[in-house]
Amino acid sequence: MNITFSVPALLCHRKARSLDGKTRKVPGPPTLPKLVGYYTNGKSPNFDRAREYAAWKAHVQAHTPPLVLHATKARPVRVDVTCYFPNGAHADPENVRKGVVDALFKHRSGGDKYVYGYHHHPLYDPGNPRVEVVITAAGGQS
Repeated sequence: MNITFSVPALLCHRKARSLDGKTRKVPGPPTLPKLVGYYTNGKSPNFDRAREYAAWKAHVQAHTPPLVLHATKARPVRVDVTCYFPNGAHADPENVRKGVVDALFKHRSGGDKYVYGYHHHPLYDPGNPRVEVVITAAGGQS
């Protein structure tokens, strides 16, 4: 069974370097289309980036068809992605795939322990940046 869908780029805030050398969000509405890669808070958390990643996961969930998928040892799930970035400044495609997987499986029973997959090399479409997602579930799952 295959499920295929597309997630458009998320509009994020642009950033600019201020006179003191710090990077800050440009005021106003978000206008920068991005495919956001996986992020976890480390020793020095970047809370803007953490919020952007949380928004990305919610965005992915909002563009996902209704799924009842559970990845188990007996029935692993494959998630393949093809990223179409707006330009050459972008996240690692594997981190974008990991973000999609986190959005789809993190809070389901079993989480993403038995989820595997592929990411295509970066492609570019400035007019329609997006992630094409193909989920392949083992027989019987829907």
